[in-house]
Amino acid sequence: MRYSYFSTDRSGRTHYLFKSVYNNQSVARVKGGCGLYIMIYNPVRESIEWYWENKYNKIKHVSEHRNYKDIDWISVIDDMKKGGNFCDTCKTKDFSFTTPNLLQNTINPHPNNLHKIYDKIFACDHILFPETLLGYYGYSKPDRQGLSLNDALINDIRHLGVDIDYSVDRFKKRKNVIVYKKNIRHMARSWFMGGGEYNKNYYDMISCRINAARKFTTCMQVALDRYKIPYEMWSLDSGDYSIFGLDKKIFETYQSDNIVSKLPKKFVHMVDDWVDRYMSEYP
Repeated sequence: MRYSYFSTDRSGRTHYLFKSVYNNQSVARVKGGCGLYIMIYNPVRESIEWYWENKYNKIKHVSEHRNYKDIDWISVIDDMKKGGNFCDTCKTKDFSFTTPNLLQNTINPHPNNLHKIYDKIFACDHILFPETLLGYYGYSKPDRQGLSLNDALINDIRHLGVDIDYSVDRFKKRKNVIVYKKNIRHMARSWFMGGGEYNKNYYDMISCRINAARKFTTCMQVALDRYKIPYEMWSLDSGDYSIFGLDKKIFETYQSDNIVSKLPKKFVHMVDDWVDRYMSEYP
C-alpha cells in the first residue's frame, strides 16, 4: 500500500517524513521557496533526488548518495526542534533539506511541466503536499499575499498544470489520509509558540492562521469528494502511525512542545493568555 499525507502547516509533516525514511520507505515532497520542485528520499536506493523545471521549461534532475542507515535520527530531530540550522555541527546536514546550487540558479519560479514527472512521485511509498498533484497550490496562511490554498480547494482553482485524469486515477489506488487535530488548545499553543515572526499584530495574525489551518480539513474533503477520491481522517493526537504502515518507531509521538520558539523570550509568558483568549473567541 502507498500513502498520501494531506495536511496543513504545523501538522507533523517533518516527523512523518523522518518516520517514513526510518522505516526504509520512500517519500516524495513538493517544495516551494525559490520555486516549486520535487524532492525524493529513497532509503532503498540510498539516494536523495531533486527534480525541477528550469527557465527554458526543461525538467532537470540531480541525485546524491545518502546512507540513511548511518543517520543519527534523534540528533536530527533535536536539531530540527532547535530551528533546523544547517551548520557543520548540526545533524540535519546528514538528512538534507538544502537544495543544489544548480536548482537555485536555474529554477523556473512558475513551472508548467512538473506534472510530466508525477509518475516518479506516485511511485513513492509516501507523498507530502499531495494536493499539488491535483493542481492545487497556494498559501495556507491567509494573511500572506498571494494565492489562497483553501480557496483553491473549495472553488476547484488549479494553479498548476496537471493531467487531472491521471492524477485522480493514481490517487484512487493509494491510501489517502487527511490529518487534523482534535486538541485545539494544544494546536493553538503550538501556533502561538512558533507559527510566525512576532509583530505588533501577532495575536490576530496567528489566530487567523489557526482558523485557516482548522478550515483546511473541510476544504480538502470537498476537493477529494469532487473527484470521488477515497480518503480517511486521522487525528495527529493519536500518535498511532500504523495507519501509514509505519510500525518501526523512532519514539512514540512527535512533541511540538519542546521546539525552540521563534517567539522572543520576553513574550513567551503571554502564550497561555493568548491561547485562553483564542479558545474563548474561537471555541
